[in-house]
Amino acid sequence: MSWLGKILGGGIGFVFGGPFGAVMGAVIGHHAIDVSASEAEGKQSIYFVGTFSMLGKIAKADGVVTQHEIDAIDRVMRENLRLSSDARQFAVNIFNAAKDSSDPFEAYVDQFYQEFAGSPEILVSIIELLLHVAYADGEFHQAEEQMILAAARVFGVEDRYREMKSLYSGSSNDMNQCYAILGADQGEPLASIKKKYRRLAMEHHPDRLQSRGLPPEFAAEAEEKFKEIQHAYDLVEKHLADRG
Repeated sequence: MSWLGKILGGGIGFVFGGPFGAVMGAVIGHHAIDVSASEAEGKQSIYFVGTFSMLGKIAKADGVVTQHEIDAIDRVMRENLRLSSDARQFAVNIFNAAKDSSDPFEAYVDQFYQEFAGSPEILVSIIELLLHVAYADGEFHQAEEQMILAAARVFGVEDRYREMKSLYSGSSNDMNQCYAILGADQGEPLASIKKKYRRLAMEHHPDRLQSRGLPPEFAAEAEEKFKEIQHAYDLVEKHLADRG
């Protein structure tokens, strides 16, 4: 049984310090030690709690959580992550506890980074999810961008922020979008683009991400990202072949 199954089954919590611990305490009422929990379960729990805590802070970045933002979070949970009803309620409880917490967004970012500093692909996945939700209501507020950019700096992925942000404009088949997904520039040699594609495909492979701490509940989202990278490369490769 996964860490989430243990918690939802009413049995157990995990001991966290910092803002994650405060959120878990507010949600489940205690910090019981699960002596049988594996390292993987511990990482999965931190990823899940950290993700929905940071989403709660982002949603309230402009001072109020709108119905558009609530609907966006719900769509992410149902359609992207395909969470069960119990898991969705647990995520909502984390979201609300963090949203109303006095701990600043940066505290959640710092604690998440401490756990996943050695897994840049996990850190990138969080920035992408934060951007996805921030853009979901059709408006990217300055306060949201400041917070997400601050997280990108802490995570050490600021150099990739521009390309990640650019994914939320244009259609999925637009050639500029495809180059942005691959982190490549138009006019770049195919051999160079292929190297970037292979690196990204390896980084975002769902099996690799789960081995680094991505919870199984996020596997569908990881699979979609993996397919997006493959699709972008296929289109760029065909585009360059047609040109010459």
